[in-house]
Amino acid sequence: MPHDQFEAHEWILKHQIFALLMISFFFGLGVLCFAPVRILQGNLVVGISQLLLGLFMLSGFFLLRKNKTFYARYALTFMILFFLYTWLIFFKVPQNHLNILWVIAAPILIFFFLNRKGGMVMFVLVTLFIIYLMLSGYPYTLAEYITLIGAFLITTFVMYIYERVKDGERALMEAYAKRLSNEVEEKTAELTMLNTHLQQRINMEVKKQIEQEQMLLHQYRMARLGEMTDAIAHQWRQPLMHINAHLLDLETQLDRHDSVHPTTVMEKIDVIASITLQMSETIEDFRHLFDTQTEPENVQVYELFKELEMMLHYRLKEIELLIVCEEDIWIYLPKNMLLQVLVAVVVNALEVFVLRKTPSPKLILECREEGNTVVFSVTDNAGGIEAKALSSLFDPYFTTKKHDGGTGLGLYIAKIIVERQLKGNIRAENIGDGASFTIFLPISKQ
Repeated sequence: MPHDQFEAHEWILKHQIFALLMISFFFGLGVLCFAPVRILQGNLVVGISQLLLGLFMLSGFFLLRKNKTFYARYALTFMILFFLYTWLIFFKVPQNHLNILWVIAAPILIFFFLNRKGGMVMFVLVTLFIIYLMLSGYPYTLAEYITLIGAFLITTFVMYIYERVKDGERALMEAYAKRLSNEVEEKTAELTMLNTHLQQRINMEVKKQIEQEQMLLHQYRMARLGEMTDAIAHQWRQPLMHINAHLLDLETQLDRHDSVHPTTVMEKIDVIASITLQMSETIEDFRHLFDTQTEPENVQVYELFKELEMMLHYRLKEIELLIVCEEDIWIYLPKNMLLQVLVAVVVNALEVFVLRKTPSPKLILECREEGNTVVFSVTDNAGGIEAKALSSLFDPYFTTKKHDGGTGLGLYIAKIIVERQLKGNIRAENIGDGASFTIFLPISKQ
């Protein structure tokens, strides 16, 4: 049975069971009350029959209330006993002219509790019963017989038409429910397909965004490559001059044919070796800055700030730099990623200093612990961020330094690294006479 037809059948069956329960209880209780009266009147057959019928109906009431699956068998048994009880009343209490009510009630109960087919079978049986009454000389007048037959036929006809109408309404309800079910299934299929296509589009867009971010990161690294080369040139200029000075001194002594003591030569070689080692360390520091390795490590924040100061030393010569950070603050994350973020934020501030020609430029690097979070802040006194630029500051290709070589990628890449790789967040705001960039990273120590 389809689901919608099953629901309609269940709804009708529920009301049939309820009606049968009520009739069983009150009718059974009623015949039990009349049973002693019949027995006292000397009509033992009717009294005992009423007693048994009442007990059966009350037993059926409690049984059906406990288990609804007995409905079909109990309804059929109930109708058979009702028919037999009607037969008994007619023959044992012939003087009661209210017996006609039992004949009228028969088709109503039969059509309601059984199906139309069962109702027609009982109709034939009741018809045969009435014919038998007429042939057996039952003490009814012709008018009473006509009344009995007419009432029975009219009641049966009305109940038959009612069942036809009910079946028609049920068929319409089932058809309507089936149409609704089909529409729901179609809409569900459409939504499922739409969700599938939407998920595919989301996956494509996510993939496209990741590829775009990778491309922007590559562009950012290429743009910073020139700055890194420039920084290395600044870092190497003075060491190379020292090396050149020592070599010129040796060359001058050799050209004058002065005796050069081996100890002097070894000292100069040691000095040159020390200088070249420092130059090598400078190369190593800048190489790690753009390393793509993402393995986390324990990082001492204060030392990281000092490393950042060393890397940007040549650009910080005329900047008052203040580091506010306790030496016992550690964090577990990929060091090079955090360093890239800090470089991007600090370089952005340095570029603003130059662009606005800030007098007495000052930069504060601060770190503190707040609960389970390490908070980094980079604060300058360059006049702050314009209100219209504040909401777009971390957008790709957005820059207020377009005519001064700005790419609009530095802060965007910093935001991507903080949020996607380091699982934190970054924000910018105006404080006092400058701007402050604050980075929130979860504490993860090992």
